[in-house]
Amino acid sequence: MTLLGRFVIGCATVAAAYQLFQVFAAWWFFRRTRRAEAAVPDAELPPVTLLKPLKGLGVDLYDNLASFCRQDYPAYQIVFGIADVDDPALTVVQQIKRDFPKHDIVLSIGDALGANRKVANLRHMMRHARHGIFVLSDADVRVRPDYLKAMVRPLADRATGLTTCLYRGVGRFGLPSVLESLFINSDFIPMVVTAQLVEPFRYAFGASIALRRDAYERIGGFAPLADYLADDYQLGSRVAAAGYRLVLLPYVVETVLDSVTLGDVWRHLLRWSRTYRVSRPLSWFFTLVTHATLWGSLAPIATGGTPLGWSVFAGALGARLLSLAAILRLLDDRETLRHLWLVLPKDIFNSFMWGAAFLGRRVTWSGQELRVEADGRMTPLAPADALAQTPAAKAAGG
Repeated sequence: MTLLGRFVIGCATVAAAYQLFQVFAAWWFFRRTRRAEAAVPDAELPPVTLLKPLKGLGVDLYDNLASFCRQDYPAYQIVFGIADVDDPALTVVQQIKRDFPKHDIVLSIGDALGANRKVANLRHMMRHARHGIFVLSDADVRVRPDYLKAMVRPLADRATGLTTCLYRGVGRFGLPSVLESLFINSDFIPMVVTAQLVEPFRYAFGASIALRRDAYERIGGFAPLADYLADDYQLGSRVAAAGYRLVLLPYVVETVLDSVTLGDVWRHLLRWSRTYRVSRPLSWFFTLVTHATLWGSLAPIATGGTPLGWSVFAGALGARLLSLAAILRLLDDRETLRHLWLVLPKDIFNSFMWGAAFLGRRVTWSGQELRVEADGRMTPLAPADALAQTPAAKAAGG
């Protein structure tokens, strides 16, 4: 066998073993965290300020926001934030205020300085935040009524400065949005729960974060994040560096995806890939070794079609699908299980995405062209269109 064949066989074997290790890591994570949740004593739930930065209509914006107004929680304030009065999200917020008149809802209009417009929005919104715990959540997120309780209860321990949780993608606009959901549900979630077993948890996920005010003040608020693309990673990293414990919860929220073309999927995933690459370059580089579908597919080619090569192909792809099916069952994610047949072509696409992440620094985010610098900061290359709707919002008639 050639040296190349041995290399590919070796990588495929490592990748297949990693897939099986993910199953154990996921089982361990959910077992440990659910036991920890059960052990948290009941305590008086403090009032919370929920921060929802908005831009444009997105997909199902009303339903997403309304889910935060149906929380089984004693007292909470909601601050919605838009940059200017011409943002079409304004009409949705006004409808929410009419439909939930008993809720403490504030609309913040305006923003602060910073290349990251979401952070600029949050900085302006903070002047309205009254309570000692903040919960940040993206506009495309939808939650169950027990969401706030799940996020806030661990913060009763003052050593814990931040909680965050898993999220799963929901695709409702045909094949592109389903493919994007598979990237989240079959790559992101297994990777995150596996990391819990092998390294300290020192980051957060922007879909959902709960933060103590004292931790927020100790890191200097949102201002230091104003020019970073990966604001969630920076927030978690700085809170951990300030001496607080971070907790990843087994709770899962939904993010409603807005991709209607493969071009949309490419832009979204390229931004995510380049964000990951600059935030954790070493980790990103070595993720290639875990691409079981890539190495398994190369095995018959690299070995000249030998029985060994085809056996490695079957073993690597089988390990990928079986491990993913087991993890999705742990998550009770039946929707993604229905699309399991798309995982293998999606995996090959993901391997090309890994390479593309190294071939430039430009990303597109919310209608704005940006250059991601080596330290994770970003430089705007073209102005954002503040009123631009996502393609899915247009397709939905928004």
